[in-house]
Amino acid sequence: MSEEQWKAIGPLPRQHGILAAMLKDATPQRLADVRLDARFEGWPSAHPVMSDFLGLPIADGDEVLGAVFLANKRCPKPEGGCGFTAEDEELLSILAQHAAIALTNARLHERSRELTIAGERARLAHELHDAVSQKLFSLRLTAQAATALVDRDPGRAKDELQQITLLAAEAADELRSAVVELRPAALDEDGLVATLRTQVQVLDRAHSARVTFACHGVRALPAAQEEAVLRVAQEALHNALRHADAGQVDVTLARHGQGARLRVADDGRGFDPSAVRRAGRHLGLVSMRYRADGVGGGLTVESVPGKGTVIEMAVPGG
Repeated sequence: MSEEQWKAIGPLPRQHGILAAMLKDATPQRLADVRLDARFEGWPSAHPVMSDFLGLPIADGDEVLGAVFLANKRCPKPEGGCGFTAEDEELLSILAQHAAIALTNARLHERSRELTIAGERARLAHELHDAVSQKLFSLRLTAQAATALVDRDPGRAKDELQQITLLAAEAADELRSAVVELRPAALDEDGLVATLRTQVQVLDRAHSARVTFACHGVRALPAAQEEAVLRVAQEALHNALRHADAGQVDVTLARHGQGARLRVADDGRGFDPSAVRRAGRHLGLVSMRYRADGVGGGLTVESVPGKGTVIEMAVPGG
């Protein structure tokens, strides 16, 4: 189906009707007319009309991972019968088995990556405790000493203040190194475009809102720029899906000179940016601007109550 058809259909079915039978009962379904089955519950208005139907669960042992189905076989159909044959079912079963292997391998890969990330986080936690925490503790003691000396021995107090400056710089360096090491693993393995596309697909399945992703001519960016773009996209998506009650969220990543431009637009409730600032709330806008500024980029936010929000971020290339 075309992209326009997908958009017109809206949120896809989850677990009801014939799909539920395949997902819950793990049974193949070969029907002469799916619309006449007692379990049929209809489909969205823009959905293509289906008649004869062949569907199989995608399973790993006893666990059902998903389903694959075909409809409207282009062939002469027997009176009151199904155009799909036992041979078709056998062929689709082979495809379902391959899909199960691919999904299981993907799960194992993701689990392995999660364990790696967990191990890295534990290591970084120890490093932060051993290095940064100790420096901050020294910083506090030195500040206390400077306070005690400022009246009776200004010269020594000045020396202590200089030491505070050095300790603060060392602590900042330690934190900066730790943050760099927390770069998302998927970026290193898959790159920005694939990582962002995958996250959008996951959000589209997990939320009732329609979430789309489009990419136009984007080249690989330096690591810092890619991470900044990903983090801003994640923050903007979180706001749209959790706070804005959006029904449609469109993420676009396009080439912009030697760099890239990210655009996240939603049709949610919107807000008054100036009122948000006056109220002391920022909906993640401060952190998004900070990330954009940190890589030499820029961030713009356009929003009107009741008319959605558009967040754009431009970053330079290498």
